[in-house]
Amino acid sequence: MRATLIQLNVSNGGMPKLPLLGARVTQSGIDGDRQRNKKYHGGPNRAVCLFSEELYAELRDAGIDLTPGAVGENFTTRGVDLKSLAAGDRLRVGACLIELTDVRVPCRSLDQWHPKLLKTMIGRSGWVAKVVEEGFVTPGDAIMIVRAETASLDW
Repeated sequence: MRATLIQLNVSNGGMPKLPLLGARVTQSGIDGDRQRNKKYHGGPNRAVCLFSEELYAELRDAGIDLTPGAVGENFTTRGVDLKSLAAGDRLRVGACLIELTDVRVPCRSLDQWHPKLLKTMIGRSGWVAKVVEEGFVTPGDAIMIVRAETASLDW
């Protein structure tokens, strides 16, 4: 299966984040995206938040049915096993390059969607990333994974 960005999401702060047809990804994050609590959200090492269609399917299997953007991610992916990635791995998404910095820490605000969501997301919460190369992205863009052990090679 081809790895793809299936939805690009932003909000004025909070959740859900709503889909866009395209946006510039900068070191500050996605153009048009805002975070209310900068202590825990956003910043250079958390400029982009990722979650996957596959993780949404796992939540549905656990009885929690949500749509992309509901858990506050900027990039909703398909065909990327987010649980197999590690900090330092890079993803080329459209014209931008991001580097995974940390596993996303689920926020208690998630329980607004379902009383068991926060607990259910443990171990399947996605990633946050910094932007290595800025660029424009659109849904449908291919995603290429560059593992951390090869990320620093100078080609």
